[in-house]
Amino acid sequence: DWSSDVCSSDLKNVMDLLAAPDAVKVIATVSADGQPHVIAAGTIGAVDPNTMMIGKVLTKVSSDNIKSGKKVAFLVTKGLESYSINAVLKDIQSSGPVYDAVNQKLAGMHLHASELMFFDVTAVFNQGANPEAGKQIA
Repeated sequence: DWSSDVCSSDLKNVMDLLAAPDAVKVIATVSADGQPHVIAAGTIGAVDPNTMMIGKVLTKVSSDNIKSGKKVAFLVTKGLESYSINAVLKDIQSSGPVYDAVNQKLAGMHLHASELMFFDVTAVFNQGANPEAGKQIA
């Protein structure tokens, strides 16, 4: 539970940036043979401070890598503010209230998530353009 060990203003900044519709959100995965793969994805978000998620929409390579390797890194950035979030796969869902809510939002863009992948957060780093860049905050 990293959120209990982090400064409340850092936690708020990370969560606010993850919720910002104009922030760029990226996920990095690695294939079984060690090939890195990085994509931007609009379905990346935080369920709570300890749980990240991504919807499977046009993410076949990333999804395959996640299922084989379990570990991922997220990057969320806007302007000079940026955070990287390390995480490990916890659960995959293809039904339920969160799944329905995500797909309701996606329907307006004529998209559909076939499943949602949920991750336990293992570390958070400030990656912004500031003197704290690279500092682990959780």
